[in-house]
Amino acid sequence: MPRLTEAEASQEMLARLKARMARDGVRIEDIPSPAAIPATPKDEDRRLRSLRFCHLPAEPKPRHPSPRDTGAYVPEMAARIDNDRNLTDGARRCARKLMEYVYRKNREGREAEITVTYLVKVLGRCRRSVQGYLRELEREGYIDALVVPSERTRMCFGLLIRLLDPLFPRHRRGGWPAKAGIPDAQKDSQNYISRFKRRPIPRAVWAFFCCDGVWRSNMKTLPPPPAIPITV
Repeated sequence: MPRLTEAEASQEMLARLKARMARDGVRIEDIPSPAAIPATPKDEDRRLRSLRFCHLPAEPKPRHPSPRDTGAYVPEMAARIDNDRNLTDGARRCARKLMEYVYRKNREGREAEITVTYLVKVLGRCRRSVQGYLRELEREGYIDALVVPSERTRMCFGLLIRLLDPLFPRHRRGGWPAKAGIPDAQKDSQNYISRFKRRPIPRAVWAFFCCDGVWRSNMKTLPPPPAIPITV
């Protein structure tokens, strides 16, 4: 059977359509135009959603102001964190921010005190998302998160983030380059000498301390144990 051309196929389809309209008694004047069909709210919502997500946006997306050039940079990191499929993109970005912060604050000890509020601000995520990023990095062995308790109150100052070896490339696991400074300058300021006397504790221990008051309160509401019968 010879193959029909595009023009012949169009003519055959038009003839079939005319025959069907003549058989059903449909006239062209009876077919309403698309503009005359009222759009229901459901169809309108669907049309707007299609314009938002399936087509190019008519208006540009609002942009945030460009960040200030502070000269800060992320030091060398191992490519393992980008190849780890157990981490989310947010956890990888959080790890880079932690590397930058620790490199600037305490590159010799490879640990620094930080708060979740600070990470929420610099990452632009909610508190729960940041806590999830830290749990992912701690679970996969990239960081060690400790709680810095207060010596006077039952509150904590924040977290002590300790960077572990999987974050570093092999040629930097021995240590970062020394920080440039004045040789005769005092290493540690006496104004903050009390900060180095704090004893960070694991998060599980801190959670136990936080639940200690609730546990004591529940113990007071329990009925006394039954008396033990004494046999003579």
